[in-house]
Formats: sequence, structure tokens, C-alpha cells
Amino acid sequence: MLSLPCASFIVFMNLINKCGFTMENISDWFLRIIREDEKKGIMSGWIEEKRFIFLPSMTYTIEHIIKGGSIIVLTDEKCEWFGDYIITHINQSHKGRPFFPIVQIKYLHNMIDSNKEGSIQGFKLIKDMLDMMYSNYRFWYIGKKNTRADFAKNSGEGWFWIFDENNTFLSSTDEKLDYKLLSLFKLFDRAILEAMFNRISLDI
Repeated sequence: MLSLPCASFIVFMNLINKCGFTMENISDWFLRIIREDEKKGIMSGWIEEKRFIFLPSMTYTIEHIIKGGSIIVLTDEKCEWFGDYIITHINQSHKGRPFFPIVQIKYLHNMIDSNKEGSIQGFKLIKDMLDMMYSNYRFWYIGKKNTRADFAKNSGEGWFWIFDENNTFLSSTDEKLDYKLLSLFKLFDRAILEAMFNRISLDI
């Protein structure tokens, strides 16, 4: 069961917290990184324009993980490649950091899809199963609005990248959608590392 971080993670965080790094506000850090990337020729200006939509939910997700929560990645069918990419790249031994409790459950897609009518009872049975497997978890959903998206949102708080909705800036018809997804993930990966090392504060 994924609950609190493992002992090694706690010891690691305690050591980091004693190091006394100068902390930069995450809003300032985010803007600085975007502009530095833009100067390097990495197309990131579009993120600056939408940062006030993206940044609060990213910060909230990082805070959830740092405090010992877990994340279950869920995508629509077309974005399953991106879910695989997240899981493959977020936890790699060569990065020299503890593994974060971010997971993907492949068979969960089929379980949710089989409940296409989206009945509350069907969702509850799946959620009860997950509650026995994990504690203090939230969903990170990426994709179009469908049964999987409904399940994730009905499960409570989470990080929802639902395409084509007014409160998001990701369009399913955008020719650069894949590039934008990868860019956002890389920013998140960098931000969670900075937060873990206490180099940025999560106060927006």
C-alpha cells in the first residue's frame, strides 16, 4: 500500500531540510525557467501565457506528493503513450533521488471502460478497490472528457488535464499537442525536484 513515504525518503527529506538552501518562490522560478528555455530555442512562450492556469494545480500536486500522498496516472486511449512516458521517466535510478509515488495501473483502464454508463455504483466498486490498495491518492488525468475522466473527477481532488475544456489550455486538435504535453511534464519533473531539495517554496 502506498501511504507515507518510505523511511529512506523521510531521512533524505530531513537531511535536505537542514541544508539551508535559499528558496525561490515557485511562481518566480516557473517564469524564470520558461524564459531561460525560450532563450535556448525551446518553444515555451505559450506556457508563460497560460501559467496562471497551470501553475496552481501543479503546485498543489507537488505539495500533495511531498507530504506523502500518491498519484495514479490515468489517460484516455490516445494519450496512453504519455502515461507510459510519465511512469518511465519520473522514477529513474540515475537521477539520484528517491522514487516518487506516481504509478499507472494498466488494467484500471479496462475496468473503467467496462462501466461505460458511468454508474455511481460501478465507480464505487472500483474506488473501494483502490482505497484498499493505496491511501491518500489522487488522480492525474490526461485526455479528452470520457468515462475515465468522469471517474477521475468523481474520485475527488486531482490534477485534470481535460482537453477542449474552458479551464484548460490543451486542445485535442492542436498539431503541437504531443510536444506541449512533454514540455509540461518536463517542467513538472524539474519543479518537484526543486521542491524536494527545498530550493523553491510552494507558496504562490
